[in-house]
Amino acid sequence: MKRNGSCLCGRVTFEAEAMPSMQACHCSMCRRWTGGPFMSVPCKGAIFDGPVGRYASSDGCERGFCTNCGSSLFFHPAGTEIHAIPIGLFADQSGLPFRAEIYIDDKPDYYEFSNETKKMTGAEFENRFRGS
Repeated sequence: MKRNGSCLCGRVTFEAEAMPSMQACHCSMCRRWTGGPFMSVPCKGAIFDGPVGRYASSDGCERGFCTNCGSSLFFHPAGTEIHAIPIGLFADQSGLPFRAEIYIDDKPDYYEFSNETKKMTGAEFENRFRGS
């Protein structure tokens, strides 16, 4: 399903093919980047227009941000067409049920979701992109 949206200031816009679900990442980098769990929608074919900065946050992964307002724009594993885009950036946030939690082994004990979700450890998530 094609979706579009923008950053906080509106200078970065995007269009992407959203997978019909939302996920939460509990890794320490995502929590530092967003101030809490990273609630995102996995997307393919994402096209971003505007002042996009990129940061190589770990080996083989980059994070995008608006260089004007600082909004987090995406997490992207290199060599894939996947961009995890924060759900709050989408103009239409409907029809994207909360289905998965990743890096569940990194989740701190000060919060808990009540939704029934698929839970993956960091190793399980990383293996998806290594072909293991």
